[in-house]
Amino acid sequence: MVEVRRYREIADEVLAQIAQGEVRERFRYSRLEQRYRLEMPVREILGVEGVSGGVRRSFVEGRDFRLVDNHVEWISGGERPDHNSEFTVVYRYAWPSGLTDVRPGSVVRNIVEAISREIERLYLELREAYYSGFLDTAEGRALDLVVALLGVERKPPQHATGRVTFGRRSEPEGFRVEGEVHLYDGREFYRLKNDLVKGVLKVEGVVDGQPYVFEEGTDYRVSGSGIVWLQGGKRPDLRTVFRVDYEAYRKIVVPVGTKVASSAASPEEVRVYVTTEEDYLKPTAEGTWEADIPVRCTVPGSWGNVLAGTLTVMPRPPMGVEYAINKEDIYSGVDEESDEELRERARRALEYAGRATLSSLVAAVRAVEGVRAVRVKEAPDGVYGLVRVIVDGGDMGRILEAVDSTRAAGIKVEVVRPVIVYIDLNVDVVLNPDAEPGVVVRTVEERLRTYMSGLDIGEPVLFSRMVEAALCEGVWDVNRIVARITRGAKAEVIENGTVPIGVGERASPRNIAVLYRVRAVE
Repeated sequence: MVEVRRYREIADEVLAQIAQGEVRERFRYSRLEQRYRLEMPVREILGVEGVSGGVRRSFVEGRDFRLVDNHVEWISGGERPDHNSEFTVVYRYAWPSGLTDVRPGSVVRNIVEAISREIERLYLELREAYYSGFLDTAEGRALDLVVALLGVERKPPQHATGRVTFGRRSEPEGFRVEGEVHLYDGREFYRLKNDLVKGVLKVEGVVDGQPYVFEEGTDYRVSGSGIVWLQGGKRPDLRTVFRVDYEAYRKIVVPVGTKVASSAASPEEVRVYVTTEEDYLKPTAEGTWEADIPVRCTVPGSWGNVLAGTLTVMPRPPMGVEYAINKEDIYSGVDEESDEELRERARRALEYAGRATLSSLVAAVRAVEGVRAVRVKEAPDGVYGLVRVIVDGGDMGRILEAVDSTRAAGIKVEVVRPVIVYIDLNVDVVLNPDAEPGVVVRTVEERLRTYMSGLDIGEPVLFSRMVEAALCEGVWDVNRIVARITRGAKAEVIENGTVPIGVGERASPRNIAVLYRVRAVE
């Protein structure tokens, strides 16, 4: 361990040595060594201090020690420091410097204090270098280098991913296609070249060697973006062509890389997502035209997580697109693995190397990228030889590979996802008179949602933590919190209480309604 000597202590000792010829030397006592050599020629010993019998004390010259040939020699029968403890010798040496002006502002004091500051920094750097070599004390990049010896790497931050709906409220522009040619080869369905078919105007071809115009509903019908020949109706002669006149809608394409963002008071708070696939708008049952497209946050980590309805701004909207919105929460962003999490995984790496233990199984699954939480249950339902691993996040294929390479022979491992327990909250709060209701309501909802979204598998939703989350700036009191819990088809209501979560379950916030009233001022 590296002892850090502070700036003030160093400066005071150097000034005392210069002005008074006073020196402080430290030694580590060993019962095998009786004499300790002093660096400077000694004129007078001022004192010797150390720890004896666990108590700090001053030793007496002539009874506990004596000065012999510029050495401190411990006397047999006297008090001595404890073995391997430190003691300090304070003495004056024979040749004082003659410099006596060490007052604040003097040349000597300024020089000494400047040098002492650098010496203190050196001590701090030495301590940091020392601690950087140990798993329990290394931090940041130093910790990465330590765990690399075990083949462990820090998990990088994960981008939040989700889906955003792009759409428009009116039909796109139409156009007409005339004489689109198809070869009849006996199939019943023929896809037209344009996907968004508005209506077929005419289908003509050759029947029994003669030109013929086919009738919709009798000979064919329109299905999606193609034509289906009907049983009992006329069909073109085999290996002849038929032509289709029809109207279609122009495709409104949302290309890869299209940006959609949240609105915020300052640019630093804006979350920006980009589309990762290309798609086009299609008609919906509600009469609108929409495309539900995968998106990815431009900044990795949980900072990019957003609530439903947050992503509504298109900096450069594609031609024909009128709106964009995320209809569901996006909470898949994960921060870079913290130092403490990395330490814990590194400690388990050695167990993992030994294999065949529950700890090694947990360590192997946690090492899979994207895994947020792991729970292991041995002999579930009283079935021995079975281990159930509950995993939240990560790719299931890679998780199964990690399990198969780690499990003990003869042990069956069952990998399952946690059962999602949906929680709807009604929160009644009392606001301070000067609070802005809109801002406070949004803050309360976001804090509650953030708390519940961060819960681990099997962690209950504590009433006290919900109250703590709701008591943000502007909230004077929390009157009531009513939780509606949905497990599959079962629902229950808990008022002002903790929501229990089972071992294989994970809480997930759904709808949060914040009701408020303003506190009356007397």
